Amino acid sequence: MDSASVDVVIIGAGLAGCCAAIEALDCGAEVLLLEKGLTPGGSSASGPGSFAFADTDLQRRLGLQDSLECLRNDLIAAGHGKSRLDLIDRYVELQLDTYHWLLGKGFVFERVEASTYQSVPRSHPISAAHVVKVLFDEFLRRDGSQYLRAARVETLIRNARSGKVDQIRVALGGQSRTITAHHGVIIASGGFARSDALIEKFAPQFVRAVRMGGTLNEGDGLRMAWALGADVVDTGYLSGTFGASLNRYPDTSDKSGRECIILHPIYKGAIAVNLKGQRFADESQSYKTLGSVCLAQPEAVAFQLFDQAVMEQSVPEMMPRNFKAALDKGLVKIGRSWAELAAALGLDGQVLTQTVARYNGFAQQGYDSDFGRKHLIGAMGSLVELGAPPYYAYPCTTALLSTYGGIAIDAQARVLDVYGQPIDGLYAAGEVTGGLHGASYLSGSSLAKSAIFGRVAGCHAATRRSRPVAQKSTAC
Repeated sequence: MDSASVDVVIIGAGLAGCCAAIEALDCGAEVLLLEKGLTPGGSSASGPGSFAFADTDLQRRLGLQDSLECLRNDLIAAGHGKSRLDLIDRYVELQLDTYHWLLGKGFVFERVEASTYQSVPRSHPISAAHVVKVLFDEFLRRDGSQYLRAARVETLIRNARSGKVDQIRVALGGQSRTITAHHGVIIASGGFARSDALIEKFAPQFVRAVRMGGTLNEGDGLRMAWALGADVVDTGYLSGTFGASLNRYPDTSDKSGRECIILHPIYKGAIAVNLKGQRFADESQSYKTLGSVCLAQPEAVAFQLFDQAVMEQSVPEMMPRNFKAALDKGLVKIGRSWAELAAALGLDGQVLTQTVARYNGFAQQGYDSDFGRKHLIGAMGSLVELGAPPYYAYPCTTALLSTYGGIAIDAQARVLDVYGQPIDGLYAAGEVTGGLHGASYLSGSSLAKSAIFGRVAGCHAATRRSRPVAQKSTAC
């Protein structure tokens, strides 16, 4: 690092942090990007990547009719009325611009997928790890950029006279160093899925969940903002993700999330059963809703059961749909009959066979009278029977992939205190923030939120400058 002062300091080099950094550079600021780990990425780069965008040219080419109003309504519905409408409106306003911004960086979206809480298919899959790498590499090439890795920010410092957050204290190479941010500090440090203490505090029901996401997501940014009086929102709605692999089943003791994947054959026609061989939910529901229900099952274990027709819908480029890769890794069990499969899982073969037969009867009728399932996912797709062998079972549980509650922000990504007032000089974006998702989560909105509000934070922090900015950003 060349100096102990810059215009904008950004804490965290995941998607939100990288988007903020590039946007701030575009606005003429000198930017210091800090990363606690040895490499950039965080939660953004640790799981399947999908962005929820509406009314894109790709959707139109595929004959999908979407609109900003439809997206807004879906976001409100997904949040069960608990989301901040100003954040939803900001998301809707800037999402298409951010889509084109990403296209302008050379990213290619090739498909659109249906997913939970979407009345129209609008998930645009792409490798989030690739997106972060490309954006990070661009940042490093740009004038005005500085980067420090293995830098753990310890404290945010408020100016005693102005009350503005204008310094940070960072541990670097065994020493503590103070860095001045003339125009703003942006917290993009990710969530707190790896903090036992914060999980116990906000959502003790998820102590049994497997921990995935960024391995250093320990809630540092949340704690530092909290110490300055920042409000914390949506943590009461914390939810896990159904479908995390049990890599050593029948051993279910490992909660570290190492080498776990997420798989969702349920949305292509599979059913989910527990250790008793019985279904326990409408499988078309959000994987967040199913995550909570799964934790209430014996030993928090479930099995997604499917047939060859579902296996043939495997999509190599999309983790939750890459059934064949999971089979090759030994994460999916196979049998010539349901009884044989049950034996491999340690389940009662007669019960499992009866469970499948009962569901197939519902599929013929088009309605599941046990749990109300009518569709494959959300309100899309008709029920299908589990038919031709071989048959497959995917042992799984619930994972905390990300934590979608946290620091309260406004539509300019300014951190708000417990009285709803902005904390001068402090911004936040990405998983560390709350307010957009509310009580639940529209698939693909997390990565899109990180990109959108990362850009907003970078722009607004940079444009606090006393001299003219290099250009007017669409994110401001």
